[in-house]
Amino acid sequence: ENQNGLYGNHFRFVLEALPDLTYFAQSITVPSVTVPTVSRGTPFTAIKEVGDHLEYGSFIVNYLIDGTFKAYSSLYWWIKGYGFPHSYEEVKVFRETRAARIPLARPIVKDLEKTNAVLHILQPDTEKIIAEIQYMDVFPMALGELEFATTDVDAPILKAAVTFACTAFELVL
Repeated sequence: ENQNGLYGNHFRFVLEALPDLTYFAQSITVPSVTVPTVSRGTPFTAIKEVGDHLEYGSFIVNYLIDGTFKAYSSLYWWIKGYGFPHSYEEVKVFRETRAARIPLARPIVKDLEKTNAVLHILQPDTEKIIAEIQYMDVFPMALGELEFATTDVDAPILKAAVTFACTAFELVL
């Protein structure tokens, strides 16, 4: 019945572990979903069968750098906390800091390193949610580069990208 197209600029992205990113998110890609095939051997040829596990790709969020550098630095410390600490003490501090922000009484390591996110797809010119994509077990896997330059005539607002991995996502209508 409805023949209207969906506008790609009516959305709100909310990352539980970093709500400040919501106000600066400029674009987000919805990850790919694939079903790998399974080969069934026969004496003559391998026959492709439907796989039984979904694989979810990574997704990218492009965002503006806020005036206090909070979103970028929070993403940096998140990745550094689990990605390449210099000592066991850094791992301990990272986990203690994250645990203090999580309402669970005894969070497990997965809860400290991962979070959930939701992409609200909004009706044009309103805050009415027409659908949402709920991402599970989200964590940053790549933090894009920043470019500072004195050659620009106007002072542009810095932009960056972060690539997230997720275990799965659900579409809620």
